[in-house]
Amino acid sequence: MAASKLVPLALALAIYTPALAQTASPPPTVELGQAPAPDESAVVAELTVVAKPPGPAVWLVEKDGAKLYILGSAQPLPHALKWSSPRLEKALDKADLVLVPPQASVGVTQIAGFVLRFGGGLRQPMGKNMEDQLPPDLKARFVESRNQARKGAGDYKNWKPAVAGFLLLSDFRQAAGLSEAKPVSTIERMAKARKLKVKAVGQYRMSAVTTIASKLSADDQLYCLRVALDEIAYDGAHSTTIGRDWAEGDLGSVRARYRESGAQRCLMRAPGGPALLEKGVAQTTDAMIEALKRPGVTVAVVDLGFLLPANGVLDRLKAGGAAVSSPVE
Repeated sequence: MAASKLVPLALALAIYTPALAQTASPPPTVELGQAPAPDESAVVAELTVVAKPPGPAVWLVEKDGAKLYILGSAQPLPHALKWSSPRLEKALDKADLVLVPPQASVGVTQIAGFVLRFGGGLRQPMGKNMEDQLPPDLKARFVESRNQARKGAGDYKNWKPAVAGFLLLSDFRQAAGLSEAKPVSTIERMAKARKLKVKAVGQYRMSAVTTIASKLSADDQLYCLRVALDEIAYDGAHSTTIGRDWAEGDLGSVRARYRESGAQRCLMRAPGGPALLEKGVAQTTDAMIEALKRPGVTVAVVDLGFLLPANGVLDRLKAGGAAVSSPVE
């Protein structure tokens, strides 16, 4: 099974013009959806968009004359989804550097899936078949989802439930025409067309991810399989509409479905999982801080899973003295 087909676990393991000139009457404002819960980003909660522009959410972070445009990404997106962002296009026209998530060629949320596919300690004991070890209700759900993905039992029989679940999620998304690489791969192409330098913000230690995933208890293995199957059910019910909220900058709707991925919920159950998640947020924040130390304009693609939570990347940048706003054009 190719690495590009593997699923969202790396994320779980581990941008704008200056303010508008004043006019005689205040411009209309549009709230960014329903007020977020206390565990969500204060920066996102406070930000109001002036004459809400089209396209995905973009934030402008400014400090000491440097400008950093951050595009929030959310996976999966339909391969056929068409979207445009005049703000992003103008930011790229001014930029000389584009930052993307680690290993963006296969997607930030797929790195740990690659590790799970090849890592030791995550397979069934010799002679055991994964499906035969499942409770009847869970086996029925797994078989139904496997059939929808057009896969046979042999593709997953040697893996423990958590690994099998997320491998199946990735296979299902591929069969349903959903991409785990977009929008990062699209933005990389846009950057390269402008001959811009594209740089990943860092790398994940595969051994750390494998070690943490292998510590899931038997009950947690089943929990992780259930949340993976829940994501399959959601994706299947919304295969033609998922991502439309992202493309339209509707953060209220995105928050409702993207507050925490199944992979994140899974790894939170494992010893060391929360620390690895925190490391991912910290690593991304550090990369943004470094970008603000250089002159000129930088564009960064950051998973919304790192932007929307309380004390996420945007909150930390603001706490460090940066100004965060939303460009109108």
